[in-house]
Amino acid sequence: MSDNQLEHNAVYRQKKIVEILKMLHEGGSFDEAKAIFDETFSSVDVSEITSAERALIATGLNPMEIQHLCNVHAAVFKGKISDDQTTDAVQEQPGHPVQAMKLENLIITSLLKDELLPCLKKWQQSGTDDQYLVRIKRALKDLATIDHHYARKENTIFPLMDKYGITAPPKVMWGVDDKIRGLIATANKLVNQEPLPDKYEIEAAIEAVNQEVVEMIFKEEQIMLPMINEVFTASDWGLIASESDDIGYTLIAQPLPWRPSAAEIAQDAAQPKKVPAIAAELNEAAQALAAQEDLARLAKKPAAKKVASKTTVTPETLAKPTIDPKIKADKIAAFKAGLSPEEAAAGRPEWTKMAPAQTPNMEYERTKLQIDASGLAEISFNNGTLSLAELTGIFKILPLDLTFVDANDNVAWFSDDGHRIFPRTKAVVGRAVVNCHPPKSYDKVKKILDDFHDGVRDQAEFWINFRGIMAYIRYFAVHDEDGNYAGCLEVSQDITKIQQLEGEHRLDSDD
Repeated sequence: MSDNQLEHNAVYRQKKIVEILKMLHEGGSFDEAKAIFDETFSSVDVSEITSAERALIATGLNPMEIQHLCNVHAAVFKGKISDDQTTDAVQEQPGHPVQAMKLENLIITSLLKDELLPCLKKWQQSGTDDQYLVRIKRALKDLATIDHHYARKENTIFPLMDKYGITAPPKVMWGVDDKIRGLIATANKLVNQEPLPDKYEIEAAIEAVNQEVVEMIFKEEQIMLPMINEVFTASDWGLIASESDDIGYTLIAQPLPWRPSAAEIAQDAAQPKKVPAIAAELNEAAQALAAQEDLARLAKKPAAKKVASKTTVTPETLAKPTIDPKIKADKIAAFKAGLSPEEAAAGRPEWTKMAPAQTPNMEYERTKLQIDASGLAEISFNNGTLSLAELTGIFKILPLDLTFVDANDNVAWFSDDGHRIFPRTKAVVGRAVVNCHPPKSYDKVKKILDDFHDGVRDQAEFWINFRGIMAYIRYFAVHDEDGNYAGCLEVSQDITKIQQLEGEHRLDSDD
């Protein structure tokens, strides 16, 4: 077959897959879609499916819509996905992230197939035998630890997929992960209610859990892993392995330590992996969508209209949002002399306001880096000096989790005292912060960042019950000493014990 014939065949196959997916998204019959697919294809490659889903997203389809039907997609293609990936001996080594993920999936499958579902059936048939109900409760409790499996994937693998331009699949998969978490929580709640709800309600909840978990295992092993094997290097897998233990594992012991060999790293350096066309296409589509969203955002803001009348809006001008001169002046005033009168009059909490007598009168000194005679670095602030060692020590013991997002909305840095509320891994550095959140939170996070860029507000706060604690989450707009927007600081704090404080415990009190 000639190159032209091959290219034509590839275009035809891609067009046909898009037609099938589009038909499903428009409410078409599953059986009809399956029949068309089986008649057209003897097999299909993973990249062809993801490319088709990317094509739908590029036309404006919300990734959440793909999430709702991704199980249907998997069912249509199941049994036809070609496996061109040969078994990688390195990935079968104990401790390798792929080996750990597959081992977890094997145990999870056994928990569903050999314990949860059989106990559910026997409990329904027995009528009054509570021993099976006890086992169902235990199995669902064990299954809830699947959160560790998904959290590792979301915080170590997804950021690297973003790095290589594979942005659409993580968004879809993370949404389904959250759906599964919710289904397991619902099933757990039902079996622990008193009195128990109808057995058929419990059966339906557990069957829904089983279906979604089994489908996710298929997607991980037959779609995600082959896709990332095309681009991930030995160093990438080493980074994932080094940051997995802190997040935890599902129903398996902590694996043996694993790291890539020097030979594997050298081989990657000598023969760099080529990013496949699908990754480049995904990245291009994501950038186009982001540019469209930025243009739409600017068109809605009064300040943006004034800028547009004087300046042509281009990707370059979008990189540096324009801040109103008055807002800029207010930010400089905040740095140099506490809160401005306008801010104080806007109803800010009392604890954020400075009394006139507290307003500093000394001349403001800009922050600078100094190197002493011995070569040690010190940072000189307006109100004191800290060495790098001291500053590092302070960050390590702050009772807060800090994440700094730069002016381009990418994660630049995070603190780590070993006990973060929300997991963070080195793989997220450089990643768009909106992609560090589940799809359902995308619009909310983007709205906060847009408001910070435009000077509409300078902070946002939330508090949620999270895994047995009360988490207080705040976002602050950060500006440099010239008033320019520099980024966003996310501050998370466990305030459970603070909420329980009563009376006083003074410095001179007995411990």
